[in-house]
Amino acid sequence: MKKSITSLRLIQLLLALALSAVPLAAQQKHGVAPRKPAPAPVTESIPTFDTLLADDSYKVYFEVRGVGQLIRSSAVNDLLDPVLKIGGPRKEFKATLKWLEAQADSIAGSRMLVASWPTNTNLPAVLMAIEFSSPEEARKFEPELRRFMPTLAPTPAPTPVVASVDQGRNNLTVKPQTDRASLPYHITHAGSLVLLSDKAFAFRDLKPRRAKLLAEDPNFVTARSRFASESLFLYVDVKAIEKEDQERRKRWEEEERRAEEEAAKRPKPEPTPEIEEPTTVAATSVPTPEEPPAPAVNATATLGTSGQTATSGTLTGQDTTAGRDSQFMNMLTRSFYSALFGGQTKWPEAVAAAVAFEGDAYVVRALILSGAESKSLAFPFFSPVISGPAVTPQAPAVLPADADLFISASLDYPHMYDGFLKTVAGISDGSRDYSRQTVNLSQPVSPFAEYEKKLGLKIKDDILPLLGNELALAMLAKNTIDNSTTSATSPTNGNQAKTNSPDPDPIIAIAVKDKEAVRRLIPKMIDALTFKGADLLAQTERKDDTEITTYANLLAYAFVGDFLILSPNPTATKRAVAAYLNGETLAANNHFRNASRWQSRQMLAQVYLDPALVQKYSSVNLTNPVNEKMAELMSRLGPLEPLTYSLSNEGSGPLHELHIPRNLLLLMVASISNDASAAPLNANEAAAKSVLRTLVSAEATFQATTGDGRYGTLDELATAGMISKEPIDRYGYKIDLIVSGSKFEVSAVPLEYGKTGRLSYFVDESAMVRGGDHGGGPATISDPPIQ
Repeated sequence: MKKSITSLRLIQLLLALALSAVPLAAQQKHGVAPRKPAPAPVTESIPTFDTLLADDSYKVYFEVRGVGQLIRSSAVNDLLDPVLKIGGPRKEFKATLKWLEAQADSIAGSRMLVASWPTNTNLPAVLMAIEFSSPEEARKFEPELRRFMPTLAPTPAPTPVVASVDQGRNNLTVKPQTDRASLPYHITHAGSLVLLSDKAFAFRDLKPRRAKLLAEDPNFVTARSRFASESLFLYVDVKAIEKEDQERRKRWEEEERRAEEEAAKRPKPEPTPEIEEPTTVAATSVPTPEEPPAPAVNATATLGTSGQTATSGTLTGQDTTAGRDSQFMNMLTRSFYSALFGGQTKWPEAVAAAVAFEGDAYVVRALILSGAESKSLAFPFFSPVISGPAVTPQAPAVLPADADLFISASLDYPHMYDGFLKTVAGISDGSRDYSRQTVNLSQPVSPFAEYEKKLGLKIKDDILPLLGNELALAMLAKNTIDNSTTSATSPTNGNQAKTNSPDPDPIIAIAVKDKEAVRRLIPKMIDALTFKGADLLAQTERKDDTEITTYANLLAYAFVGDFLILSPNPTATKRAVAAYLNGETLAANNHFRNASRWQSRQMLAQVYLDPALVQKYSSVNLTNPVNEKMAELMSRLGPLEPLTYSLSNEGSGPLHELHIPRNLLLLMVASISNDASAAPLNANEAAAKSVLRTLVSAEATFQATTGDGRYGTLDELATAGMISKEPIDRYGYKIDLIVSGSKFEVSAVPLEYGKTGRLSYFVDESAMVRGGDHGGGPATISDPPIQ
């Protein structure tokens, strides 16, 4: 009984629930649909360095790590010191340095990035972001940056706005305020970032939704990981630059095509009928003389880029051997030039660079990131050079220790030769309209075909296998007391100045695998390349067990170790042989070994540059400082060290590394700064000379006219309108004119020696301007003439 009552109650409850749901169901069918819950507001994530930019927002990315420590480091201050003391930079530059030093504590652990070259016009041209360790530090730094920026960027005139109303005194206070929207810069604070840009922007424009982050780009990740410890990091998206250039070229071509189509649709003007003039025909016709038959040519192919013909026969009736040799050399020269500079440039996908400060050197590293087909190109912008396998350079063991410049590289000759032929064939194909004959260019035509026929062998199959991978070049400073019998000079320490010396002599070292085969081949090559009988001019001499061969004092070569060394100056070849026999080579030079000790054992290339050569071809003067500040700086720098470079490949791509000694870079920066500061002095000195020449011309005119045979004073010349009445010393020079009848003398001395000028000048009625550096004293007629 109880169970039945319980079941009945349960059924009643279910019926009640069902009946209560009927009206609700009716409302859902015929009434307004119920409201959906409001979606949660989308909160934009706070950007960081890694989430700020999309991979296609900007093409150039620059990052500075540890800004505060870098500002206070000796590596930076040592470079700035000569600029501030000698160069006299602009006041904005000094103000920036002073402000950064004051903010060094607040930005001590911060990072800074600068992005430029945007892909879209709605992005800022330049975007700078400073990342702090916390949002609080960024919030404190923002007002400091806002207060400093007006000292660098001009701001528009402030407009009056109501700032506050004093109810007690019933006064209206008006304060000037500048509209931030009109400023030439824009400052934004977001989380731990403070951003500075040339215009306002939205973060969604920097990184659109579903866009790939720059921090996820494989090339960027590879470069950033490789240069994680360097202070300065630069990344350039070359692939994006090339893409933009191609799109720009396509748009230009499309515009050109549309312009041509529109021009073709325009109605063409009807041609004006020509009026034929009556002509008189002679009663008897004069027969046209027959042209002499062309000489028979037994031609095999058209070579070169300008239609030169390689012949295997002779022109009938004349000896053409010399002509063919000249033609071949001209063709070969053009082919080499075309292959080196006319080939197709292979751009890398990206280039990354970094700067670090290690010990006494500033280190610059560059990583080339390319596709699989260009991995072997150490210089993708210069495709003819293809690197060989990494080698341990052996050329320093055979070249003299006193070389001012040494370059060694591992090269892949067979691949370079194939690329050379393809490039020349492509250029020949493009210029075949200018050729004299038609040739089949389905296969690359070798410009060496005739040369190979003379030799009776193939360059790729018979010559290149005899060579090793290493090729080296050295520049030897000429020794005025050296002759063909003297030995090489002692190794230099790299600190002696070699001013006013002649250009150095080049010497080349080529690694060979079979010296005897190459020794037999060289006379044949020279004979086939120049003219028959050239080997009769060869002269040989021996030094110990080394034979030196000289051709008419124009070329000399010798086999030293596993290398063939040769130079256009026979004296240089003899010096190299003597240095090798005496053990005075680069490998034995402690200065060279110390400068290159940072380089890995195996490399693709290396460079050693002595400071003496830097001085010779730059404005750096090691022996005669131009002023006291430069002399004081040089006394503190100490002995200069060489500049060194290496090329390697760690798997990610060619890695270029350059080590610049600190003292050498400081001296170069100081010299550039000194030249910049000397520019106003040079301008004042040039103006002073111009004033003197103007006075000479005015005096000649005054003597011939108003002066009636005599010269005039400054006041008389000005009154006669022959010179300007403006102050004549406005160019920083004090100018005195002394007139004595039919003679006059003009002197010009700096108002402040070393600040407004250094040279003093003198001129008289002879019109010859003379001058010299007299420390601020006057010049005289005994000074030498100057231009």
